[in-house]
Amino acid sequence: MILENTDYYRISIDPNVPCLEWIALKPMKSNIFRESEIKLRDQYIASKKRYKSLNLYIDARNIGLISTADTSWVAEEILPLLAEAGLRKEAFVVSEEGLKRLIVSNFINKAGVKVEIKKFSNEIAAKEYLRQ
Repeated sequence: MILENTDYYRISIDPNVPCLEWIALKPMKSNIFRESEIKLRDQYIASKKRYKSLNLYIDARNIGLISTADTSWVAEEILPLLAEAGLRKEAFVVSEEGLKRLIVSNFINKAGVKVEIKKFSNEIAAKEYLRQ
């Protein structure tokens, strides 16, 4: 079920996992990225009432380059609120491109132990991890 759909990203729910999905559709500027993260946070909090074990699926293959300041902002401002709302797992699907994988790795390192975060190269493996 699609909750938000823009030219840059889509937020939806996969009730079979269950997970909230954030999918980058094309590269985005900082303000759009941050807007999407705020909407993701709000949708997670609203959807958590219906799905008790809701996790996050992030498809970042088409995101482009995100600044260190933006990834730090998510790790420091958004992720703690999601953890407080009950988030336990986050699965990232990233391309094999070295720089994008490094950006996600840096985000995971900044996120600390609030939420268990893992990287995957495809949707099937990521969602299987979230089901466990």
